[in-house]
Amino acid sequence: MVGILEEHLEYLSTTGRHALFARALGQVVQPGDVVADLGCGFGVLGFQSLAAGADRVFGIDQTAAIEIARETARRSGLEDRYTCLHSSTFKAELPEKADVLVCDHVGYFGIDYGIIAMLQDARQRMLKPDGAVVPQHLDLNVAAVSSEACHDLATAWSRAPVPAEYAWLDTYAANSRHEFEFAPDDLCSAPARIGRVRLDEDNPDLLEFNSELVITQPGMMHGIAGWFDCELAEGVWMTNSPLEKDAINRSQAFFPLAKPLDLEAGNRIGVSMRIDHKAQLFTWTIQPGNGGEAQTMSTWKSTILSAADLAKGAE
Repeated sequence: MVGILEEHLEYLSTTGRHALFARALGQVVQPGDVVADLGCGFGVLGFQSLAAGADRVFGIDQTAAIEIARETARRSGLEDRYTCLHSSTFKAELPEKADVLVCDHVGYFGIDYGIIAMLQDARQRMLKPDGAVVPQHLDLNVAAVSSEACHDLATAWSRAPVPAEYAWLDTYAANSRHEFEFAPDDLCSAPARIGRVRLDEDNPDLLEFNSELVITQPGMMHGIAGWFDCELAEGVWMTNSPLEKDAINRSQAFFPLAKPLDLEAGNRIGVSMRIDHKAQLFTWTIQPGNGGEAQTMSTWKSTILSAADLAKGAE
């Protein structure tokens, strides 16, 4: 339980997030609505929905956090309007259809916390035909990174004091998606929107995005930064962009290069991403615009598999 308390304290302390969701829910939720809060945790969005005028809220979570939501509802005198379901959202069955679905499983790169599959399943099973979802869509943004601290993440296993026998694990580190808090000076290109994901529509299991980055600062490129712009409701935006002063206090994603690139201002870099959002597998390809060798990294290459796993895959 200590880990859950720490996780949710950090979550609830995220600057700006609470007020933005309150604005969005105040705009979307209508008096008398039924709301389903997916992966509700401590139930904050559900309680905000009640404050916005909802008649009833179903909070759904498969972790012990649901007990905090249940007790908070009891202590707040809301247990007759806030119903807790200790279940995976993919298995939960509501006694009635919801007017609004709300979910804040927005990761560092927006879609890296399962929000697409969660909302897609819930829309099909739990939502009224004319119902609404919060958030509505995600814009995914990338920029080139020049940062020794990021480079250290991708080469951590080959640097002292790690024993030399483990240097081969750098391959795993270079094919991993890392959490990182970028400063504007860490970005060596102009940002680019690589793709948009609508959360009120069905999406394919495999997402494919392409964009081009223009280098603005000469030096070594160590990978790409990724962040989100999220429209919670019409005109209500939440972002974790390292370039925006009003961004919420949430880290961004770092996707490393196995071999850093020495670049000049004005160089163009192609970026392609293939994302299996259900399996949470990310593949990113960096193509230098001067015809240099492309590099492809994938979180599949950093998946630790046992001999039994490999044998199962060969069946």
